[in-house]
Amino acid sequence: MKTKTNEQIKERKKVIVTYSNSWDSGASLIDLKGNILFSANEERFTREKLTSDHPKNVLEEISRIIKENNYEVIKTIKAGIINYSHKSKKLNELYYKKNSIFTRLPGVTLALETIRQITMLKRRIIPKKISEIDHHQCHAAGAYYTSGFKEAIVITIDAYGDGKAATVSIGKGNSIKLLESYGWQSTPAHLYSRITQYLGYKSHRHEGKITGLAAYGKPTCYEEMKKLVSIDEKGVIKSKAFLRAGFNEQKLKKIFGKYKKEDVACSLQKVTEEITEKFVRQWVLKTGINNICLAGGLFANVRLNQVLHEIPEVNNIYIFPHMGDGGLSLGAGLAEVKPTPKEIKDVYFGPGYSDKEILQAIKELGIKYTKPKSIEKEVARLLAEGKVVARFDGRMEYGPRALGNRSILYKTNDKTVNEWLNKKLKRTEFMPFAPATIWEDREEYYKNLKGAENAARFMTITFNCTEKMKKENPGVVHLDGTARPQLVKKENNPSYYKIIEEYKKITGISCIINTSFNMHEEPIVMTPKEAIKAYKKSKLDNLAIGPYLVK
Repeated sequence: MKTKTNEQIKERKKVIVTYSNSWDSGASLIDLKGNILFSANEERFTREKLTSDHPKNVLEEISRIIKENNYEVIKTIKAGIINYSHKSKKLNELYYKKNSIFTRLPGVTLALETIRQITMLKRRIIPKKISEIDHHQCHAAGAYYTSGFKEAIVITIDAYGDGKAATVSIGKGNSIKLLESYGWQSTPAHLYSRITQYLGYKSHRHEGKITGLAAYGKPTCYEEMKKLVSIDEKGVIKSKAFLRAGFNEQKLKKIFGKYKKEDVACSLQKVTEEITEKFVRQWVLKTGINNICLAGGLFANVRLNQVLHEIPEVNNIYIFPHMGDGGLSLGAGLAEVKPTPKEIKDVYFGPGYSDKEILQAIKELGIKYTKPKSIEKEVARLLAEGKVVARFDGRMEYGPRALGNRSILYKTNDKTVNEWLNKKLKRTEFMPFAPATIWEDREEYYKNLKGAENAARFMTITFNCTEKMKKENPGVVHLDGTARPQLVKKENNPSYYKIIEEYKKITGISCIINTSFNMHEEPIVMTPKEAIKAYKKSKLDNLAIGPYLVK
């Protein structure tokens, strides 16, 4: 065996490994220039949606990548300091119990959590000294350093994280300066989660359903909702004390029991929009900075993001594509490296599989297949004929949205699609499927895009639709006349772009439906075998998997 020279050792790329084991745990690998080499969440490996387990499997994959590329790990960083575990039922009860030792002595919370973290860290894969970065600092760094803005207000809002619920910072050059932070539960995010649960859905998972449901209702209990969360003249958001003691169904039932679910959702959405708009606008006016970067679970609310985009004083808006806690690990790495902000071109940061690996999976599962001369043209033809096509290709998307590589595709002019396709996938959704639209044709379909085009590449914001959009693509336009598009650039995903381009040649329409490739309550598929199994289980028409077509 030859010994490496000192010169060869110097050439090894230095990298940082980061991870989080809070809600939607994950891990990332970046270099010292802030280039994202790999990032994924543990749920995709274990198939347990939004798991908060230690991301052992993701770290094992990262270890493999490090070894394969001969990278040199110089540091391991944990995203978050306390990172309270949602998995522990006893801790959950204690944490929310009014006047418990947790409430009175935050240090006890930290001490007990530290013990749990040490136990977790004994199972770590990357054997390097571990440092920690605050939860909201990770959110802020993820948003700012991937925005491409030279200067911006960076706002993070969620239910809680390391004792805080919101922060406001200024990003300038390669630094982020904290201006203000707000105590936990002092935002609409906490109320949104509680009402989600009250309406019979799972908090921290189904808030998006409530956003969609809101369009079906009227704000009949708006005044009652306003009493639960408000913003004062100084811009401080406050919520009712009983909400801090945890979810109290009886009290909420007393307030909202006589109202329809959709009306409660509508009132909640309206209050959330008004309070958050006022909060954001005051900081824009106070700082004179017109670019805003957003991260934290509240900004998974695509309708809210549209409202913030439409603030007259806001010029540009960017939402971190993995805005929730699942994006913390990547944010931690960027917070450590502090690169010059750079607009990310795509979020295909997960595992990818060769044609050989895909073919092996097809043969192992005994599926008949063909290999068309042009898979893109064939998929476009099938879509034009009204067929559903599940697509598996390239590296897996990072974040909650499928963006073409692990997607289910269909035509947009079928008004009934939301009913029958959701039924096929065993989903209960109130928001229509999202349209994927060719970048060059975006102005034909959506209004007021300027300043939010980049955010629209990742399905993080809604827009009002043009009359052409409503007429041509009724299957993806919501009740309120909005849609949540993915604007597709050729250079970011040439094969996916070509499918839409070829579909346009046949139909004259530049949009197709893109919904995530998974069954209800399951994570998006990651491997070829998972794709084939989900395809068979859902009984979809076709599966385009790499260069192969399964019917």
